[in-house]
Amino acid sequence: MLSTTISNNIFSYLADIGVECVFLVPGGGNMFLIDAVGAEPRIKFIATHHEQSAVIAAEYYSRKTGKLGVALVTTGPGSTNAVTGIAGAWFDSVPVLVLAGQVKVADYNVEGRLRQRGPQEIDLVSMVKKITKMAKTCFCVEEVQNDLDTAIKLAQSGRCGPVVLEIPLDVQSTVFDWHNLKISDNQKIANSSEDVADMEAIESECLWFSNVLKEAERPLIIVGSGVKTSKQNEVLKQLISLKRIPVSLTWPTTDFLSFDNALNAGRFGIVAKRHANFIIQKSDVILVLGSRLDNIQTAFNLDVFGKNAQVIIVDVDLAELEKMPDRFHKIQADLRDFIPLLASVMSKDKVPKSRESWLKEIANLRDRFESETFKSSSQERGRISIYDFVNILSDSFSGGEIVVTGSSGLAIEVFYTHFRNREGQWIGLTTGLGAMGYGLPALLGVAAATNKKVYLFESDGSLMMNLQELQSLKTLNVPVTIFLQNNDGYASIRATQENYFEGRFVGTGPTSKLEIPSIKKVALGFGFEYMAITNLKDIKNNISKALKANGLLICEVFLKRDEKLMPKCSVIRTSDNQLLSAPLEDMTPLLELDDIKGIMGGKVDKMSLRIRAKDN
Repeated sequence: MLSTTISNNIFSYLADIGVECVFLVPGGGNMFLIDAVGAEPRIKFIATHHEQSAVIAAEYYSRKTGKLGVALVTTGPGSTNAVTGIAGAWFDSVPVLVLAGQVKVADYNVEGRLRQRGPQEIDLVSMVKKITKMAKTCFCVEEVQNDLDTAIKLAQSGRCGPVVLEIPLDVQSTVFDWHNLKISDNQKIANSSEDVADMEAIESECLWFSNVLKEAERPLIIVGSGVKTSKQNEVLKQLISLKRIPVSLTWPTTDFLSFDNALNAGRFGIVAKRHANFIIQKSDVILVLGSRLDNIQTAFNLDVFGKNAQVIIVDVDLAELEKMPDRFHKIQADLRDFIPLLASVMSKDKVPKSRESWLKEIANLRDRFESETFKSSSQERGRISIYDFVNILSDSFSGGEIVVTGSSGLAIEVFYTHFRNREGQWIGLTTGLGAMGYGLPALLGVAAATNKKVYLFESDGSLMMNLQELQSLKTLNVPVTIFLQNNDGYASIRATQENYFEGRFVGTGPTSKLEIPSIKKVALGFGFEYMAITNLKDIKNNISKALKANGLLICEVFLKRDEKLMPKCSVIRTSDNQLLSAPLEDMTPLLELDDIKGIMGGKVDKMSLRIRAKDN
């Protein structure tokens, strides 16, 4: 290297702050940045075969390490390809820095009157402004260091999220030593929606909640993904263990407590075990930490969520608090501040209130409904029920494994409803965007972050969306096992087409013009080992073999093609085409009303009566 360019400075700076890995796709528009990352000895780079994959891999690298994820893409199609990954990180509040190339400053279509001026030019910044914490084109060489410093701080402060910096080619290549520049310390870091209360005010709220908790008979803490991103898992675990407070979990926090922990009240939502939803609706005090309580969690009815409880919600994002019902007590605070202060305040209560009666009630509900089995409605012989596979897979793990999953589809939904996680497992999932194609790049990002074997639970339709990243995994060459669920395409959409459109199937499987290639040929073509599980015979031994494999393995599991998702809060279509959402506590297959009354203290929601009426 004959001289130090802005590009060299960028990656030297990133290495200085602890960045160790960059996921990238090279191009003409980012060529000086590409050269610079290759020349920085403290950073390893991983080349992906699609820019979407580079950003998703960076997101999962961040999830696993707790560090900033970094992706490097080129201009034009390289930038547009990155948008899905940026959106995913935005919705799930994951800190990711996306560095994008751009045409020379002189070639940039500044006024926007032309459709395009420079080669492969496109205005990525305008496209992603609403799904980033900062997006800027760095036209000025002297401002790049400040821009980079500000972007990184924004990505990792308050409600975390992605940031995007476009670096024009001539800025990338400028020889410039910025070490003597002073970084502005007056730059506003938090967004206006994240101007949180001071520590004194937060401590006052903690004292108030501590007093509320003393009077509660059936308290519950909801642990959302914000607890993970704020790195407060261990502090919160110590608190709930000390005070014997049960917790309800979201899908992204499945691994917060092992399935069999007495304080684990289950994963609630529109797709869940029944006991988890009953517990939400029976609680008298609910503290919500780091969860935005979206429609999938509340069965599209936030107003009656925790219907018998005083609900206290803590969020760093004012906009999320403002959407909550007036009956909720809302606290705007960063969980990095709130949880340690709450733990400190509550530790001063020497004698914790007995929770044994409530914990026993939770245990009884869990025992009653955890053993509930769902016989396949499929008439298909030979193939495996997804419910059987998830149950056997749960038992086959021993604990401590690293598991990544796809983000959507029937098999994934069944996994997060029925999987019984063990102590020490780390489980990674993206939820907000719910895009197919996340599994392989997510696996790549996590595999790059650890020296342990990583497992992927993915579906065939989703695999096809980023199939090329099998080669990236082969190049990385670390041990992974992919449990690929083959249900001939898009099983969840087939179910929708059957339920709402009288079985008029379009583009969801082989009979409707969607075909999946031979996975065995695909695996062998990419240099993976391959095995198949086609029926229940000897399935435990076959799963054991897959778990013990030391190299790159795809284990294809042939599932029944037309199973239904159960239990779930159903949407009922009335005779006049209205869509009615069942209450959170009333899941399909429907229980007898007397059963619900018995569990809910004699109360039944009016909607439960309506969805059972013949004419709705």
